[in-house]
Amino acid sequence: MSDALQELEPLQRLIVAYAGSEDRDRYALLFSLDARFAEIVRSTTEILIGQIRLTWWRDILTKPAAERPAGEPLVEQINRLEDRGENLAPLLNLLDGWEVMLDDFPWQDRNFDNYATARGCGLFEFGLAGGKPLSEGQTELSMAWALWDFARHCSDANMRRSAFDRCTEIMSSKLQPNFNGSGRPLSILCKLMIRDVKKNQLTANLYRPANAVRIIWHGVTGH
Repeated sequence: MSDALQELEPLQRLIVAYAGSEDRDRYALLFSLDARFAEIVRSTTEILIGQIRLTWWRDILTKPAAERPAGEPLVEQINRLEDRGENLAPLLNLLDGWEVMLDDFPWQDRNFDNYATARGCGLFEFGLAGGKPLSEGQTELSMAWALWDFARHCSDANMRRSAFDRCTEIMSSKLQPNFNGSGRPLSILCKLMIRDVKKNQLTANLYRPANAVRIIWHGVTGH
């Protein structure tokens, strides 16, 4: 098991298990970095300190491997993936999305759009490998997913409702996951989001037996 995989929550480990063998390390790093950025934002009490901590990761992602510090497991995983040809550029977009999270509440349309575009597209592009532009439908799904995930973790009731409403509005066009083989973990995330949108209610705990069964079924069959 990679160091990145060991850092994941049980739900994420289950999702990563349905990635192809050549994709698992990439998804493990992706989810681990996303969680690391989330922890930085969550633990930040002064915006400047949060920006400095995120800038450290920005430097990691833009420096040559030889100039990156040793001893950090996620940095070592970044080096390994870059060495095999992975494009790190989408991870910078993911980081941009988390940096928007340092903006004071309440948010305006611009804040929501900047966050959803950067985090959603960054995560989905890296998951699909190569950093190729997403299709229009994939872009909308990625933004809806980012807003849904924001709503699930936001403690401000008004912001939570606003984010979920925006997610629901995007999904009103009946978008469905349409990814290639490397996108199975992303389609699982989308299925979980779509279920909440249909219920018009956020699921408090996604790692429940009923959800695990749905993930396993979709992971195996794609349905």
